[in-house]
Amino acid sequence: MPPNLQKPLHHPHDKAYKVLLSNRPLFAELLHHFVPGDWVNQLSAENLIRVDKSYILSDYKEKEADLVYRAKLHGQEFYFYMVLEFQSRVDFQMPHRLLTYMTEIWRDIQHHTPASEKRRKSYRLPAIIPIVLYNGTASWTTVSSFREMLQGQQYFGEELLNFRYILIDVKRLDAKHLEDMQSLLGLIFLVEQNPGAVPFTNQLRKSSQMLKNLNPELFQLFKSWFKMMNPKETQQIGHILDEYQDPKGADQMISNLTKALRDEYYEMRRQGRTEGETEARLDIARNLLQEGMSVEQTARLAGLDITEVQRLENNLNS
Repeated sequence: MPPNLQKPLHHPHDKAYKVLLSNRPLFAELLHHFVPGDWVNQLSAENLIRVDKSYILSDYKEKEADLVYRAKLHGQEFYFYMVLEFQSRVDFQMPHRLLTYMTEIWRDIQHHTPASEKRRKSYRLPAIIPIVLYNGTASWTTVSSFREMLQGQQYFGEELLNFRYILIDVKRLDAKHLEDMQSLLGLIFLVEQNPGAVPFTNQLRKSSQMLKNLNPELFQLFKSWFKMMNPKETQQIGHILDEYQDPKGADQMISNLTKALRDEYYEMRRQGRTEGETEARLDIARNLLQEGMSVEQTARLAGLDITEVQRLENNLNS
């Protein structure tokens, strides 16, 4: 695994997707299915070279992660720059942020280009295709071009800097298209659209044949993605995933995962009800204490241990 993938990221989604899309065939599949333009069809996984470097500035280190690929088309080199934007809120500064990242790439390229080459009349900077991969539930209402961020832009012409980015809005991708893909990427996006233990296991069963047909590398990526997306899951589930190294065992793995996840789901619901009842009793106790009732009477009426009520009274008085 490249060194920068081992750095802790602020959200499990970041690391999970960065590892997933660092696989060249999966990144190529993403381009072919979700990036418009006939030119994309001329690219294959073999054309792509991942740049093992991040261009996220320190201002945004806690907000996102990025992924950079280099490619060639008709002998000309260009770059894909992808921001993994997995925030709960839409950031209306995205076009400006993308510009700063692309400028950093060009600055880096200029720094490593021999001066003699830069002096040539024919020298050109490589094109950069900016992509935003977004999985938030809120609608993406950020402007889609840099020019739209400029005050008074309507008064000027081509002298203004401008570019558009490609948005891949995971939650709003066509589910039928994702199902028809019959691929690991389609499965993962479908799971993102309908999260939860029960929908996940249902989708796994529907995709069992696809999982069995995965090559071993992609099968391992699928398991790594699941574990990174669910860092708080039980050790039992991790053991189930680790037990199956061959994609041909996907059916049994899915069966065992389904049982473990559903057991955990119902246990969490049971605990949630218990915690909810406890919180309700604490609310009752607070009200009784504020009305001047004694600790002993409050404990008896709220159904709580007297030490809990004493602690509650101390908190109210502090």
